[in-house]
Amino acid sequence: MKDHKNQSGFYLLSDNTDAFVARFALATVAEKTLDIQYYIMHNDASGQYLAYAILSAADRGVHVRILVDDINLSGRDSNFKMMSQHENIEIRIFNPLTNRDWFRNIELLSNLDRAGRRMHNKAFIADNASAIIGGRNIGDEYFDARNNLNFVDLDLLTVGPIVADITKSFDDYWGSHWATPIESLSKTRVVKKQLMTLRSKLKDKWHRVKNTEYFQTLKHAEFTQKIISKQVDFIWAEANLFYDRPEKISNDALNQTIHIGPQVMPYFERANCELLIATPYFVPGNRGSNWLKNKQNQGVEITILTNSLAATDVIAVHAGYKKYRKQLLASNINLHELKPTAQPTLSKTNKLIEGSRHASLHAKYMVVDQQYVFVGSANIDPRSELLNTEIGIMVNSKALAKQTIELFKKSTSPDSSYQLRLNKENNLEWSTEEAGHEVHYSYEPKASLMKKLGVFIMSLLPIEDLL
Repeated sequence: MKDHKNQSGFYLLSDNTDAFVARFALATVAEKTLDIQYYIMHNDASGQYLAYAILSAADRGVHVRILVDDINLSGRDSNFKMMSQHENIEIRIFNPLTNRDWFRNIELLSNLDRAGRRMHNKAFIADNASAIIGGRNIGDEYFDARNNLNFVDLDLLTVGPIVADITKSFDDYWGSHWATPIESLSKTRVVKKQLMTLRSKLKDKWHRVKNTEYFQTLKHAEFTQKIISKQVDFIWAEANLFYDRPEKISNDALNQTIHIGPQVMPYFERANCELLIATPYFVPGNRGSNWLKNKQNQGVEITILTNSLAATDVIAVHAGYKKYRKQLLASNINLHELKPTAQPTLSKTNKLIEGSRHASLHAKYMVVDQQYVFVGSANIDPRSELLNTEIGIMVNSKALAKQTIELFKKSTSPDSSYQLRLNKENNLEWSTEEAGHEVHYSYEPKASLMKKLGVFIMSLLPIEDLL
């Protein structure tokens, strides 16, 4: 790092199993602090293995701070409260609902203006020296560990000066009045003895699986050895961190000092040649559509990758997105939709659970003029713009841009996506390759009748501002 003054190191985590290894390794090698901030932290297999690594870090004296959004925590207070009994673990819940039981669903509906605003940030920081920023939450579907849906996602493993900025963003959220300690929030009664029981269960679970083929492959994987020995092939470059301030959840105005959007837009405004966009949830609105059409008319070639109806995990968003397709295509913007069978990156390990793979895009990244790479948590939709808080890194690096473009090309290849076009009758057509042959669809390909019906119903509702 002495040879890279004022630069930070970046490593793309495009493989889901590498993404798990990176987080587990950072928790394993941490010596002083672990700061962990997520929208979702599932209590599934991979979530429990990471919990074991985090609890082990606390046992050896590492100070752990966990900040998690409340929206997906129904019935989970006791587990978090048990972990918070550890003298080295603090847990806070962001924008918590008052009700901690089933009635929270009623509160969510009755107080949507506040409860519908969520912390969507994702950060995993070790010793204020290494960090992971990107699209992945903590859960099996982000690490190729589910037997059906697995996300195509992207993170950045970072070292260098940028990590101090990431820690600063964490501190801003941790110290805000929207972050409530789990002890003062939950009425669930726990005692320290339950922490011992939790530790024992996590340890037993880990020892049962650590010798399986999956974890042995992880243990001996090249990337695992590189990260433990601190010999990761980082790309060194100048970069800037951008994030919404926590007070965004109580402020609708697009204030540049609070919102991430106005801060990063100048990079996209400067695009002269090419703009690549990958976003799982794409609802550009009229303002966003007009901006894209104007840039295309200025000579910037724009290519967008999002989910097909068959691949998406949120049909309401697809209902909001579909009405913008024709006007974007009419402006010669390239539009690709990920197939549910896509495998743009080859997993280096056997999956934790064997079964059929259903892919869904979850990566959120952009490449400007083969020079600037933006990776983060934000989608291109009204929710990310106005309701959720987000975080992302803008890296100025042709080398990183080249790697990211290669990923984008794999994801938009005929093997992995449908390319949309308008036919002579101005109707949508999906083109792709199947079994080595070019195939054309005149309807949403591979989507179930239930999904099509759901999208039709959702498209009748005035809900775009909530998507």
